[in-house]
Amino acid sequence: MTQRVRALLFDLDGTLVDTETHTDRSIEAVAARHGVPGFALPLTETRGRTWAHVAEAMRARAPLAVPAELLVAELLTHWNAATADVTPIPGAPDAMRAAAAAKLKLAVVSSSPRAVIERLVGTLGVAEIVDRQSCVGGDEVERGKPDPEGFLAAARKLGVAPAEALVFEDSRAGLLAARAAGMRSMFVTCCAGDIAENAALATATCRDYRSLPPKFWDELVAGADNLAGRWYP
Repeated sequence: MTQRVRALLFDLDGTLVDTETHTDRSIEAVAARHGVPGFALPLTETRGRTWAHVAEAMRARAPLAVPAELLVAELLTHWNAATADVTPIPGAPDAMRAAAAAKLKLAVVSSSPRAVIERLVGTLGVAEIVDRQSCVGGDEVERGKPDPEGFLAAARKLGVAPAEALVFEDSRAGLLAARAAGMRSMFVTCCAGDIAENAALATATCRDYRSLPPKFWDELVAGADNLAGRWYP
């Protein structure tokens, strides 16, 4: 029997806020600053990844004689400035409020640092309904996504079993982490790449939060839908 969902674990970048293009631009700008113009990384090296991973990927693929720690600091400074005013993924704040009203526990598990989670949850206007003590940033884990460490830590803090958590993700790394954690997942495609390939890793798929039916959260709590194979266009 499929366990009922008791908690929602949201990725942040590309899942709650539209920030992924800022990531690409930050990488390009920092690389150019160090003499490598027009540099870009594959999406698999950026989406759902920590800034430490991004910095090491840059050093592996470009002639950058810069310590990884300095690259991380420069990338994050550029990215924070670019995301001072961000756009929510369509329907995200309202969906989170509806989920909280349905008595679901909410937390954010991101490859971005904890300070970024705090800032953007506030920007979304949902700080009062997110269990901030259960949020997990990329700077609080030893192993980032696709390792399940962050999701499992958040589930423990929320007091739910992995099978009782539903993960919302936009990246391959995040979906693999959810699967490794033994959690169901909803792939949010509006800012994602490799949609067909990544959808195969998810329990269900939606374009954005507006595509979810009006009674989605109540049915989720009631255990009326195990989500398997569902696609919400």
